[in-house]
This record gives sequence, structure tokens and C-alpha cells, in this order.
Amino acid sequence: MFNRESILKSLNAENYYIDKHSLDLFLEDWKIESIYEDEDGLEFYDDLALEKIKKGISLKAQGYSDEQIVTKLSRMEAKVEKSSEEVAQPVQPLMVSELMNEEEESTEVVPQEEPSSGKSFTLDVSSQTLQMLAEAVAKKISDDITNSDMATRLIEAGGYKRDNEILAKQVKELLEHNRELSQRIEQLESHASKHFWARFWRGK
Repeated sequence: MFNRESILKSLNAENYYIDKHSLDLFLEDWKIESIYEDEDGLEFYDDLALEKIKKGISLKAQGYSDEQIVTKLSRMEAKVEKSSEEVAQPVQPLMVSELMNEEEESTEVVPQEEPSSGKSFTLDVSSQTLQMLAEAVAKKISDDITNSDMATRLIEAGGYKRDNEILAKQVKELLEHNRELSQRIEQLESHASKHFWARFWRGK
């Protein structure tokens, strides 16, 4: 899970240069909901929310409106849910009693206490399958974004930002240097003026 601060760190690490205010607007405008909120009001988001933000930034850079982005992100979420349902549907609970009777024991079966009634019990693996699917989908989306023109544009934008920072620093140094020169000129003019009047009065 991610909070807003860790989302920003993850985005900046992948050259998505946005600030906290922009992230807040994206989450609100694109209707990306948190999955959990603690007692202090801190919101947490899942991997899908992070991928939706990346996709939204890519679409925004291509000129899509917020309404169009919301529609596309909704379709993206629906596809993930549909894929999850299709994979989860054929999964049948495994009978632990049957696994124990096999000659090769599975290392994934967690030892359980023997039921007092002697009835067999089941191990539902659908949640693990869904998690694997979600990770695979998230990786595919991340790869698509990384290989798109958007990544190049964001990298270039980051370069421009650094160039602007360097230029601003140089301008600041130049202004400081000019200020020092102005002070020095004033001192020299004052000194020259004193010598002139001193010679003038001595001449008289």
C-alpha cells in the first residue's frame, strides 16, 4: 500500500515530476479512491491506484480532458476486475485431506490442526491467484508507460527543470556580483570626490 507521500516518491523515482498539490488534484479530479484510512485520517492506496495515476498523467500530457481520463481509467479498472473474475472462476478449493494422501507432499500446504470431527476442510487459493494476476497486470501497464513517448517527455521536462534551476542560480550570482560592483563604484566615487575637494581648497 502507498500513502500520498510514498506515491510522490515512487512517481519522482520514475521521472514523473509532480508536486503534492498536483497529486491531490489528480486524485480528486480522476476519482481515484483510497482503499484504507487509519485513525489519524491518513489514506492508503493500492498498486492499481498508482498505475491509474501514471496512466492519467500520460493521458493528460497527450491533451485528454479530465472527463476523458476518468472514463479511460474506469475502463482500465473494469478490465482488471473482469480479468480477475475470469481467472478466479475456475479455481476450486483444494481438499487438504486429498493432498495429504498423495505420495509427494506440497510444500505450499500449511500444517493445520486435525479437525476433531474428522471432516475434511478446504484451502481457498483464489486470493493468492488474484494477487499474482494484479501484479502481472500492474507490471504490464508499467512497462507500457515506460516504453511510451510520455516517459521521454517527462525525462526532457525534468532536464528543463534542472536547466532552469542552474540558470536561476547563475542569474542570482550575476545580480550579487553587480551589486558588489555598484558598491565598489560608489566607494571609489566618494573617495575621488574627497580628494578633488581637498585639492580645490588647498589651491585656493
